[in-house]
Amino acid sequence: MTNRRTANRLPLRLYVNHILGEDEQCLCMTEDVSVDGMRLVRVQDGTWGNPRHVWLQFELPDDGPAIRALGELCYEDTTPGQAPVRGFRFKYLNPHARRRFARFVDQQVA
Repeated sequence: MTNRRTANRLPLRLYVNHILGEDEQCLCMTEDVSVDGMRLVRVQDGTWGNPRHVWLQFELPDDGPAIRALGELCYEDTTPGQAPVRGFRFKYLNPHARRRFARFVDQQVA
């Protein structure tokens, strides 16, 4: 697998709701994040569909509101333990959430 991200990856663990629709979502955990996207491992059994775009909702440990980002599926893979993994590029985050997330990622690197 090649690294096509333009920003550095940060190994970070955050719970993320991978949302396909009102009644279809699954809980995931980030393996790493960058200001442009994230790599997720599914932590619940079941399906996470076959979408091109999904909503990714997560909270940062800064007591702010949850962030909801539109993610575009870039690749699918498995971990060495055969857990399903997906890489997403952020297609949309509202500007305030994007700045907040970028600040958070920058603080983790420093």
